[in-house]
Amino acid sequence: MALALAACGNREVEDIAIDYGYDYFPLEVGRSWTYQVDSITYDPALAGTAVDSSRTFVREVIVDTLTGNDGGLLFRAERYERLSDSLPWEIRQVFTLSRDEWRAFRTEDNLRFIKLVFPPQQGRRWEGNAFFNPFTQVTVKGERIEMFKSWDYRQLTDGEALTFGGLPFEDVITVQNADSRDNVIELRVATEQYARGVGLVFRYLDILDTECRVCCAGDTGDACQSLSWEEKAEKGFSLRQQLISYQ
Repeated sequence: MALALAACGNREVEDIAIDYGYDYFPLEVGRSWTYQVDSITYDPALAGTAVDSSRTFVREVIVDTLTGNDGGLLFRAERYERLSDSLPWEIRQVFTLSRDEWRAFRTEDNLRFIKLVFPPQQGRRWEGNAFFNPFTQVTVKGERIEMFKSWDYRQLTDGEALTFGGLPFEDVITVQNADSRDNVIELRVATEQYARGVGLVFRYLDILDTECRVCCAGDTGDACQSLSWEEKAEKGFSLRQQLISYQ
């Protein structure tokens, strides 16, 4: 926050320039981000639970602007994926990014998320999924899961120096989207980290369900509760998304 004092007659007027932190969510045509995404999926199977891991490279590029229904400026972005550096990028999704004076938005698959609120402040809370039903279901390996139950956005930290994918960043804020670790049968943990002047640099999601059938014959008591989610998960996924390059 910049502070300046200006004389006005016999009194001093305080002129405060507020740093709203818009550059944690930079929006310009031509900007791009490349991420390494590691994921593990859990799928009910006859023999128990099928567990599958994969690595994907994701590139997101802002390609154009357009006017939204409310007259606001939207940035049209494209998401590309490939499994290795030797393969060509393939487009997977088109989405939009935008900001107003107080909020940063990402809209994908007809879901509009409030990713950040301005100015950033440690401890600040908001309803990031206010524009859609929290019981909206997504499909993971053919199984339906209520991914967004119990989400509650909160900024955990002010700017701090962190490194991701070998890239150092001087000013990173951490936003917790969800944390339901005390729920025995539904795990919803989601965190995102944004670097000043760069945008999203790290994201992780643990979206897992269990009925303790495979591990404990349906008993959700002490035996099931003592197991890690890696041991008792029956459907859902875990995902780690890390920035490896940007421009």
